[in-house]
Amino acid sequence: MQFVHIGDNHLGYRQYNLDDREKDIYDSFNECIEKILEIRPDFVVHSGDLFENSRPQIKALSTAIRGFSRLKENGIPVYIVLGNHDLPKRKFQETPLVLLGEYIKTFVKREFHIHEGVFIGGINYHSKIGKENLIKKLKTLENASKEYRKKILIMHQGINPYVPDYELEKSELPEFSYYAMGHIHNRIIDNLENGGVLAYSGSTEIIRRDEYKDYEKNGKGFYVVDMSGDFDKNDVDFIRVENINIKCRDFFEIFIDSEEKFKEFINNLSNASKPIVHGVVKREFGKILDVLKDKTLWYNIRVVDDEEIEYDIPEYSSIEKLFVEYVKNKGLDADFVLNLHNRLINNEGYVEFVEEYYSKFCTKF
Repeated sequence: MQFVHIGDNHLGYRQYNLDDREKDIYDSFNECIEKILEIRPDFVVHSGDLFENSRPQIKALSTAIRGFSRLKENGIPVYIVLGNHDLPKRKFQETPLVLLGEYIKTFVKREFHIHEGVFIGGINYHSKIGKENLIKKLKTLENASKEYRKKILIMHQGINPYVPDYELEKSELPEFSYYAMGHIHNRIIDNLENGGVLAYSGSTEIIRRDEYKDYEKNGKGFYVVDMSGDFDKNDVDFIRVENINIKCRDFFEIFIDSEEKFKEFINNLSNASKPIVHGVVKREFGKILDVLKDKTLWYNIRVVDDEEIEYDIPEYSSIEKLFVEYVKNKGLDADFVLNLHNRLINNEGYVEFVEEYYSKFCTKF
């Protein structure tokens, strides 16, 4: 028995408000659909954030409908939970997934599905203020799944210790065979002490610039999960997870203060197709801006004088940890502030992000 775990497509997202970046999002989703059709799994589990927002544009909706209808035509059912981006902003509004009802199975009106003897439980996204209800739903699924050997839990949540800001502790998870997680855009696979496998499939395109390092290391795409055989937990390979990767647009983070670095970057640029470039350049190499105008899709370069050059640039992860720690000490929502900060400096849909965040206080889970 084999299934695909995918999530965080964010259809409709326009990084830097560019048509090309919106098209990249659609292209990555369509490539995933093609690869799924080649693999022909028994079913697909989707861990949320199919759309960038709860009122997606026509192109985003039509892309999702065409993709999932092809899976249905080939006998591949899709089980999907709502991510925080899929949830309606007001209690009386409906999720856009209702328009896909012919092609997908959700967990809006029912808490689990059974697929050929496999228990598939799903919980839609809950914010921190909805944790009590989230714990109750987990308990309900735990009780309902007791008689099944193969059981999958689909969620769209942050879990400690995988992210600095989270809704659940790992110790609060019930015992399942496979935890199909969404919300974190980087890929994570962890073998839990209870014998289960917890996995974040990551986003199918680069949504924020800080994701590129993980993309270079772990790729983007989806997982193929094999749960065949007798499913004996004494066998360490009773669940096998394979990465299926797709190609994303190149991102470059540059720091040019020498002729050697300048030439190296120009060479790398010649081998890339319209990448996105961020960075700092010493003034004497400011001529690089003329090159970037023709060779890149978008760039954000700061030209500095000698005295402004910083040679010891801390890793992004350490900056993030310091930032999150500071925000937490101020009693603020670290995840919200960090995401808002990233969107502001990258000019990436910060108004919609703030509106969506505050609308959640009016949403009943």
